[in-house]
Amino acid sequence: MVEGTKRPQMSNKQVAAVFKATGDLLQILGESRFVVMAYTNAARTIDGLEQDINEIASAGALRDLPRVGEAIAEKIQTLLDTGGLPYYDELAVQVPEGVVAMLQVPDVGPKTVQRLWRELDITSVEALKKSAEEGRLRGLKGFGAKTEERILKSIELLSRRSDDRTPIGSSLPLAESLVSGLKAASAEGVVERVSITGSLRRWRESTGEIKLLAVSSSADRALKEFMSLPQVAEVVQSHPDAVTVSLVDGPQATLKVVEKSHWGTALCRATGSPDHLAALGERVQAMGWQLGEGGLNALPATPVSGNGSLNHSETGQVQRFIDSEEALYEFMGLQWVPPELREGDGEIEAASDHTLPKLITLGEIQGEVHGHTTWSDGKSSVAEMAEAARSRGYQFWAVTDHSVGLGVTRGVDAQALLEQRREIDAVNDKFAAEGTDFRLIQGTEVEVLGDGELGLPDEVLASLDLVVASIHSGLRQDRERITERCLKAVNNPYVDVLGHPTGRLLGRRSPSEIDLEKTFRACADTGTAVEINANPERLDLSAEHARLASGLGCTVVINSDAHSIGQLDLLRYGVHTARRAWLCSENILNARPLDELLALLKRNRTGRSLK
Repeated sequence: MVEGTKRPQMSNKQVAAVFKATGDLLQILGESRFVVMAYTNAARTIDGLEQDINEIASAGALRDLPRVGEAIAEKIQTLLDTGGLPYYDELAVQVPEGVVAMLQVPDVGPKTVQRLWRELDITSVEALKKSAEEGRLRGLKGFGAKTEERILKSIELLSRRSDDRTPIGSSLPLAESLVSGLKAASAEGVVERVSITGSLRRWRESTGEIKLLAVSSSADRALKEFMSLPQVAEVVQSHPDAVTVSLVDGPQATLKVVEKSHWGTALCRATGSPDHLAALGERVQAMGWQLGEGGLNALPATPVSGNGSLNHSETGQVQRFIDSEEALYEFMGLQWVPPELREGDGEIEAASDHTLPKLITLGEIQGEVHGHTTWSDGKSSVAEMAEAARSRGYQFWAVTDHSVGLGVTRGVDAQALLEQRREIDAVNDKFAAEGTDFRLIQGTEVEVLGDGELGLPDEVLASLDLVVASIHSGLRQDRERITERCLKAVNNPYVDVLGHPTGRLLGRRSPSEIDLEKTFRACADTGTAVEINANPERLDLSAEHARLASGLGCTVVINSDAHSIGQLDLLRYGVHTARRAWLCSENILNARPLDELLALLKRNRTGRSLK
């Protein structure tokens, strides 16, 4: 921690993680289900809060939180006051460290870990891998060859997931808080401008260290401001124009400071992937220049006439300073390339021909067709979610609560949908009476059952405005079985959208073995839209898969799958995923006005193209 600073406050996610880990330890140790649920429910509550847990504690309102009893509230307070939880420490010493580490393997939960430890004396990921390879896991009841194969795939996924990479859902808010803190701390104008750079600016699913670039006339003062931010734990490395720090909650972060005249080239170099920068380097070299960190350096015998800021270095080399990315790309005869496309995947050729697509923007989204309320597992009522969606500028929002058939949550059945329809109609009547241009539509997220049947009968689905079909269970079925199960749902005439098609959870659950190309072809044939689920824990479809789906003729829909008001703000992750997939508003179903969207749903198409 930086000398002279007080211990930083814990974030909601940090507190939730401690209580989840406590619940996991209790389950591994064989504690009763009710005790385990007390901690896991508390973790879910805290993680879903839209208010800072520290503010709630300061107001003495911890006990008012849902699913938080007096004993749990006291432990939360202890954790916030001291940064530690003695009860967790007592449990942790009873479980070998390697056993706890096995929880990091995707799809391996506390119950499985308990059995592996207690029954087979497996106490590390390495031992688990060896046992699976040798076929020894089959000695456990309910385990077979497919279980061993799945665990080995999960261990491989874990090994590919570098320890120094952080999911964008965690790293981006943290980076944005650093930018905000730096701007706020620089009231005297020490920092003139600052930007997130690297893979995070390209909106990749995960990132290594957080990288920031700033303009300042005093690098020393700007770096000191950065090092004093409350998110900073300690300084790792320091240079006259850059500093790398470790953060209290997250990866390392580096701030580099440049002069104003260097901004254009520095920002470009700090953003592009190696392939993108290599292509730029070749292009600018053919023009007689070299792309340097501070500007363009003239190669020998390069003509230097023309517009631009020229300078002679101490060695006599001619340099051209460019203070914006737009000017840099224009100098090279290129369209400005959006950061999301800077991956060396054909964008330079398109920019040279001036044929880059006009990518979808957040402001073009007219509404969402996948979201939840208290009718199933949402945290807010129909009216509350409607008002939150309206306040974000949406024209419409779909209530699509989980259907019956999903075992992990309370789902709506035919009778509940009738009652819900009356509530939706009442909210719509209120908006109409006020002259408000906003409308709720009713749907459901129907569960695709193990055999491909749906959780609600066709006559019920036909009564709804739209239907999203999703698979939540049986995700480890073999490729043929889960694909056929999905195709059966896609071919149902009342299924309008295929929700989060691969079922993945980033870093926690690998995608199913579904044949996506076959599925996308069926979706294109039937007019079923495919979803980019914007929740950063999913980002399903990925950019790669969304580009494939669009290329095969599918229409894409972007939804936050919000279970609370705050989660509506997750939509931006899905929009930027669509941008990484080269998608435009014409490719996105919910970039259309409501009447047009409803007319283009599969049930209403009567053979018309979605394009």
